[in-house]
Amino acid sequence: MKKTIFLCVGGDARQTYTAQALTKLGRVYTYGMDDKGENTILLSSPEQLTEKADVLVLPLMKGDGLLIPACRNIKVSCSDVSPHLNKNALVTGGLLRRDQIEYFSSLGFDVKDYYKREELVIRNCIPTAEGALQIAMQELAVTVNGSAVLVIGYGRVAKACAKLFRAVGAQVTISARKLSALAEAEGSGYDATLISALADCLGKYTIIINTVPAMILDEKLLGVMDKNSLIIDLASRPGGVDFDAAAKMNRRVVWALGLPAKAAPMTAGEIIARTVTDILHERGTKNVT
Repeated sequence: MKKTIFLCVGGDARQTYTAQALTKLGRVYTYGMDDKGENTILLSSPEQLTEKADVLVLPLMKGDGLLIPACRNIKVSCSDVSPHLNKNALVTGGLLRRDQIEYFSSLGFDVKDYYKREELVIRNCIPTAEGALQIAMQELAVTVNGSAVLVIGYGRVAKACAKLFRAVGAQVTISARKLSALAEAEGSGYDATLISALADCLGKYTIIINTVPAMILDEKLLGVMDKNSLIIDLASRPGGVDFDAAAKMNRRVVWALGLPAKAAPMTAGEIIARTVTDILHERGTKNVT
């Protein structure tokens, strides 16, 4: 039976672990990575590929255009790798932009953004929460145990953070817009407050974790928080903090984008590999077990 041929291009440490995990499914070639990963085949250029790939695994695509984020000394474009893909190949990547999707789709490839997959979002919650806890421990001069922690939002990441911080002894409060979310939080044993009421209570929290990708912590709210408090913004762009105002007011803010890769790159890479595997199962790839 023909093995699935993977081509993993560019990325950070998690891409190395993604490639390594995919060796369980087939033959894996890597290019533009700092470390090729165990049991993978390192290419010095895409032209070295002796067989066309069934699956192209791209990293998180951090900007528009066709350039693929790669290790320091390598510039590689989507157009450099597309000729080395089989007809009807699967192209996967994270946070794919419209021009990247349109480019590969125009060539007849099946394009999937693994960062839009529900299972990846769910699996990434734990390394994100652990990364937030790591930041709090590094940045604060006090223990997390016994600290008053405010978690803004009550989605999956917020719930994972609330659970973990409570487990280490923090006093956790949930803030959300919806009364139903607050009722759910109270049912799980957390204190709860509406976002609209934060101006009256924000000053009592040592750690403020935002998970809402919309302006929440504006200049007014930043003005009432304790100057020794720490804000950890886990929200995707544009974030939930007025960063300019925070800088002027000397408030401590860590905008922690891409935490899974920083806190646990092996876990993050394996999560991507599992998600790619899920996509292959859905496509009916015969030799994926």
